Amino acid sequence: MEKFNRDEKHIHEMFSQITVDASKLAEQVKSRLHEGHAERPVRQRKRWATSTIAAIAISFVLVTSAAAASLGNFDWFIERFNPDFGKIVEPVGVYSEDKGIRMEVIGAQKYDNRAIIYLSLQDRTGQNRLTEQTEFRDGFNVKMHSPTKEGAESGGPSISASISWKQKIINFNKDTNTIYYEFNITADPNSPLTDPLELGSFLIYFSEKAYIDEPISVSLTGIEDAKTIPIVEAQIMGSSNSNNVPSDLSSLTEALLPGNYAAMPHGEKDQWVSNIGIIDGKLHVQIGKILNKEFGPNDATLSLKSPDGNLISHDYSLFFLSDKKNNLLTDYDGAKYRYEEFVFPISSENLSKYTLYFTGSVYSGVEGSWNVAANLSGTTANFRTWKNDISVEGHLFEYITLSPLGLQVIGTYKGENYMASDMRIEIETEDVIIPLEGGGGSQNSDKHTFNSSWDTKAPLDITKVKAIIINGTRIPAK
Repeated sequence: MEKFNRDEKHIHEMFSQITVDASKLAEQVKSRLHEGHAERPVRQRKRWATSTIAAIAISFVLVTSAAAASLGNFDWFIERFNPDFGKIVEPVGVYSEDKGIRMEVIGAQKYDNRAIIYLSLQDRTGQNRLTEQTEFRDGFNVKMHSPTKEGAESGGPSISASISWKQKIINFNKDTNTIYYEFNITADPNSPLTDPLELGSFLIYFSEKAYIDEPISVSLTGIEDAKTIPIVEAQIMGSSNSNNVPSDLSSLTEALLPGNYAAMPHGEKDQWVSNIGIIDGKLHVQIGKILNKEFGPNDATLSLKSPDGNLISHDYSLFFLSDKKNNLLTDYDGAKYRYEEFVFPISSENLSKYTLYFTGSVYSGVEGSWNVAANLSGTTANFRTWKNDISVEGHLFEYITLSPLGLQVIGTYKGENYMASDMRIEIETEDVIIPLEGGGGSQNSDKHTFNSSWDTKAPLDITKVKAIIINGTRIPAK
């Protein structure tokens, strides 16, 4: 141990004397990124000492950091990862930091109501909280203008119009605990994204730990009639396996008395086994949970394993809400806890030979405020529009826009069958025909209106587009 400490001290002294000329390193690193691995004779070498390996590892981190600083984060990112849409995005380099997490927009480009964004997340606390599962989920938001009709002049900023996105991890650097993402964002065709492009999040999910058929450490030996409380139909806030729930909910007059019977397999304190007992000859198991927490356990699913190893599902479950004193409620006002009571088709006889199992997940993450605004140059010359009401198989394509990211449509349809999202979209260019992938959309079945989008895998060169082909119908470019 003393020798290892001396080696560490020696390494520290060596690095304290190192100076790095980042301007010279930049070109060296750029050229080496493109060098191949030449064939070399294999030689036997002595095993390197731990201190030597540590020195090399730290040297690599220093060189990489210096190169990124010298090249600029955008240029370094493009050189290092060569992302699919790297040739059409602009350098941005703006960031927002909260709760020790930095969100940086490295590069982006916007086409009216579509955008491609490259951004990174980095945990700067040293806790390495980010994982390959890290994502924004429902915390992510992009500011849009209020909906308008067919590309008319937009109204004021709005965040209520619908938006969708595809998220792809470009790279996860465990050493720096940094994740690089590509976001392909699509707003409603009549809801342009604002200038500047504004995006952010109030939630970041770090990871999920899944539990599948995990045994709960409770003994079912000696389970008897339970301590119960009276209930009325208005206190039953919902149910599962509705086909097995009694048709007359008023016939359910009692539930288990909420308590704290045992811990769950994950050990989290905000979810627990509340009570276990027999009611009307059936096994009831009640799970308690703190209500409205962003992170932690999700709702549990319970099953029983019989002596022969078969899993037995519950007949049904009932949901209840209570205040902090465990008084059951008839609405969400003042609700503190959520209870779910599982009912199994098995009595107390031979319960000692059964095992209770849990399936669910536990999520970790952080709440905060991350918001950035990116000023981007105009891209109006890089998309085309069609407004001539093109009819294809009972669907009227009233407003079509084509950008380097793909195609979007606003239209109407006849009859009850909406099929636009399943149509085959191809782009005919001077050189080749490019198939697009379905990107999503929405419909209003009452008004028979729809909007749909299709994406491209690589940037489209709009100047070379000769036509759009929809299910074989060719629409020439203007």
